[in-house]
Amino acid sequence: MKKEGVNQLFNTLENKISVIIPVRNEADNIARCLDSLSNQNYNKANFEVIIIDDHSTDNTSEIVINYFKNSELNSRFYQLENTYTKKEGLKCGIEKSNYNIISSTDADCILPSNWLFNISIQINKKADMILGPVIFKEKPGFLSAFQQLDMLAIQSIEFGMLSYKKPILNNAANLTYLKEKFYVVNGFDQYNTPSGDDVFLLEKFKKHNKNVLGSLKEDFIVLTNQETSFSSFINQRLRWSSKAKYYSNSWLLFISTIVLIQNISLIFIYIGILFVEKYWIILLILLFCKWLIDFILLFLAASFFKRKKVLYYFIPVQVVYPIYLLFVWITSIMITFEWKGRNYNG
Repeated sequence: MKKEGVNQLFNTLENKISVIIPVRNEADNIARCLDSLSNQNYNKANFEVIIIDDHSTDNTSEIVINYFKNSELNSRFYQLENTYTKKEGLKCGIEKSNYNIISSTDADCILPSNWLFNISIQINKKADMILGPVIFKEKPGFLSAFQQLDMLAIQSIEFGMLSYKKPILNNAANLTYLKEKFYVVNGFDQYNTPSGDDVFLLEKFKKHNKNVLGSLKEDFIVLTNQETSFSSFINQRLRWSSKAKYYSNSWLLFISTIVLIQNISLIFIYIGILFVEKYWIILLILLFCKWLIDFILLFLAASFFKRKKVLYYFIPVQVVYPIYLLFVWITSIMITFEWKGRNYNG
């Protein structure tokens, strides 16, 4: 009887979920992502996997079709015909979905085995949107550490603000929302940008007073790929920055402005330490205080995400980061950038 009771409780938590994955040129990644979905601790009758191919030029579609043929997943595959971009792929997947709960992720992600189970728990708490944690897969080297520390900072802001019921950031690699609410807020009917399907949708949910929840649990962390070259990294950050001019969330605008001003100020502090002999000690103390606060916050985040090793790179990353941020901010306004073989204006 006890076992039956546990099973009954488990089944009451298992909502019907549609997992949507837009793909473009993901032949190197998609099979591992699908493996992680196949290994979910969740009844396969209670979720479906929908993949939408955005005009891939590699053999992504062939890999997906063959995988589905030999899989027990409840799965479907579609190809965009007259539309383009990730947002159009998501819209297509939502239209084709059978269930009201929409969970999105990316083709280069590895999902923990309790991913769907954790989503279902939050849905039972009457969530309209669920924000989940995302972290990069571990790799050696400075570029990797830079990206890891940057992501840890982003995750700290995301879940820190969420804890005060002021969500300002999310990540489409681990994002869930109700389809009926998606249509109530007019979904992705906003701005011709190559990214922003996550943040802009969050802004709409908040404007319509929808219930946005998050789950910061170890077995809910989604692993995603990081960029492997400096040029691809800069292109990624230019893409992320390109949507900033469309932000309407006052808290997001405020925090983004504070972060930018702080980092520009740090550049002047660097210059002052090097060239203004009269005040260099005061400036050095200010710099130390700023770095100490940053280190404490990053240490807490790195401890949770099990990424303490990247803290060895803390000082060199801190030195470079203000210069990098200013460069990306200016460059994103002035030039085009490339993503998935397509060029976009900043």
